[in-house]
Formats: sequence, structure tokens, C-alpha cells
Amino acid sequence: MSSNKQNEIALAAVKLFEQKGYRATSVQDIADAVGLQKGSLYHYIASKEDLLMQIAHQAILQFNEQLEEILAKEDTARGKLEQMIRTHLIMSIDNLETTTVLWREAFSLGEGPQEVIQGMTDKYLNLVADILRSGTETGEFNVTHPRITALAILGACNWVYRWYHPSGTLTAEEIADIFSKLFLDGLLAH
Repeated sequence: MSSNKQNEIALAAVKLFEQKGYRATSVQDIADAVGLQKGSLYHYIASKEDLLMQIAHQAILQFNEQLEEILAKEDTARGKLEQMIRTHLIMSIDNLETTTVLWREAFSLGEGPQEVIQGMTDKYLNLVADILRSGTETGEFNVTHPRITALAILGACNWVYRWYHPSGTLTAEEIADIFSKLFLDGLLAH
């Protein structure tokens, strides 16, 4: 019983945090959204911050798990990077509200929870940098600064939450193709 209610609360919180922002959303707003008294809501959550932490943690965990699956496959560095970009963008777009909360609101977390999310985000960044390092070693890429290059790729991919609109003309897959071509083939005519 409680796990269904907890899921309902988390989904309501994601929607509210995305629409109003974390700071502007009150515990009462969340309670109202799921039809509970404010006091009853605390039966399911420890605090509003704890709820944000759960949402951010689950989101970044999903990104890390997807990337680890890609890295476990036998593929070239180029293939892995292309798959990472595609998966990252499609997952971000398919879960746009949660992605928005992760990248826009997680900075509102207190120091301890913030460090946990930052650690998981750094792990993801390091895995992307490892793909670039590996591809440079095999001669697939010409990357002099893998970490900076990884930051550039992830910055572009993460920013999708700011401009993507479901009623736009491009699908998530088409956007992933454009990003992959840009990062893997560059801008220069060959």
C-alpha cells in the first residue's frame, strides 16, 4: 500500500517541482496534489528535501546504470559514445519533468545530499571521459582534454530540458542523431 502512495507522492512532487520550482512548492501543495492531509504526508516522506533527494538520486542512478550497460558491451569507443549520446538525450526527453528537476532543482539540496548527487554526477562524467580517453588511445578520436570534452558533450545534452518541447518538429531520436553527428563528425566538411 505505502509504496504505491510513495510513487504517487514522488510523481506529484516531480510535476510540482518542475512547474513551480522546488523552493516555491510547499509540503501542503504536495499533500493537496495526492489528496492527503499535510500531517499524513509525513507518514510517507521525511521532508520535502528528502523527496527531492529521492527524485534526483533515482534520476542520476538511471543515467549511470544506462551508461554502465553501454560500457559493458563489446563496441568501439565511437559506438559507445554515440550510444551514450542517444541514450542520454532520449532518456532526458522521455522523462523531461524529472530531468528538469534533476538539472535545475537538485542544487537546492543541503550539503550532504548535494555531495551524494555530485558524486554520482562526477562518476557519470568520468565514465564519458573514459570513453573519450579510450577512443583517443585507439586512434578513433583526437581529444586532448577528455574531461573538458566530456563536460562539453554533457552540457549540450543536459541543456535539452531548457529548450525541448514535445510539440516541436523533431523527435528525441532525430535530436539524438543531430547531436551524435555533431559530436562525432564535427562541423567541417570532409
